[in-house]
Amino acid sequence: MLKRIGALLARLRLRESEAAELISAQQVTEFRLVLARVSRGELDLMRFPEPLEGAFKAYSREQAAASRITTSLVTALLFVSAPAWSWAMLGVPEDTRMLTLYLSVLVLSPVFAGVTALLFLWPRSVMVENAFIAAFLLEAAAIEVLRYQADLAGYRVTPVISVAVPVAALALARLPALRSLVFNLLYALLLVGSDLLASSASEPRSPTETLTIAVLLTLALVSSVFSQRTRRQNWALLQLMRVGAQIDFLTGLANRSAYESHVERWTRAGRRDRKGHAVAVIDLDYFKRINDRYGHQHGDGVLREAALTIEPFARRPGDIAARIGGEEFVLFLYDCGPEGAVERLERLRAAIEGLGLENEDSPHGIVTASIGAVCVTELEPVSATYEKADQALYQAKRAGRNRLEMFAASPASD
Repeated sequence: MLKRIGALLARLRLRESEAAELISAQQVTEFRLVLARVSRGELDLMRFPEPLEGAFKAYSREQAAASRITTSLVTALLFVSAPAWSWAMLGVPEDTRMLTLYLSVLVLSPVFAGVTALLFLWPRSVMVENAFIAAFLLEAAAIEVLRYQADLAGYRVTPVISVAVPVAALALARLPALRSLVFNLLYALLLVGSDLLASSASEPRSPTETLTIAVLLTLALVSSVFSQRTRRQNWALLQLMRVGAQIDFLTGLANRSAYESHVERWTRAGRRDRKGHAVAVIDLDYFKRINDRYGHQHGDGVLREAALTIEPFARRPGDIAARIGGEEFVLFLYDCGPEGAVERLERLRAAIEGLGLENEDSPHGIVTASIGAVCVTELEPVSATYEKADQALYQAKRAGRNRLEMFAASPASD
């Protein structure tokens, strides 16, 4: 079931300032149930199925951008100013001052300045997140080099001070649990390698220092795991709220609000690209009689079946299918001329008829649909286009239902 849910957010990956795209009618119920359970903590998913996981990670990276930028920028400033405070505060010996100056001002400070710029420009990038992690590992390696050189000069720097690097990275950068684990492992390997290389020339870490480092790293990792679990729950709740604002939950199609927002956005795109569109209003014939004879529960099932049939006809970029009330649906077909619209809508009408859903109060004995449509080559206001499609639908009803009528619209001037 989770593999199917993974496709639900394939069209929900717009920026935070834009309305989310919509999920399919067939999967909306599973989507709501699973994300509702995650948001309540009843289902503990440490990894969503793709592409849901990718959408969550992109969201997490963007939300953590401010914290990461601040952490990276402060680190860059600390290193560029290191000569002004490190020698006085830490008593750095004369023999290691040039190395300290070289590593802090000429290596680490530019590295963290560059990472800060990358985080600002591409906060959602996986590569930038990896660069952020690599920068902190480089910092940890530099600290080990300086500690080793200070040891040779007779100035011992406590090894525990270096653990501040991964703890700060994990606490402030909000790394994903897996990356936090990888970061800790690489850092541990770095420390082991440092001890092996410097064992003959410097004083090794004491058991107490080693235990302190292990405890701090473990606590930071556990904190990262629980923090990510909370973020997943909050994100799942956010998606439920988004979908609730955009979806007609009976059918899983867009609701009126989502339809109008989508059409306004793609109307602007069409004006820029000089592309027209088609609008079709689909109404199920004699639907009130279905409710009267078979009951509203059966009628709801008919609406869901109709939605499942309509939804695949809005799969191109810019298209959208929506339920706007009762038994009435609407299709917006971007960059679609009269011939293409007639061909697609006739297939849709035949597909609904081909479902063979029983309706004894219809002259056809089954559920059918009437469709009114309009095509425009220069973009009209959304309301005007819809009104003309609605007029065409009225003509189809008067002409006997179970048919398509096209409104012969002339191009509109700006």
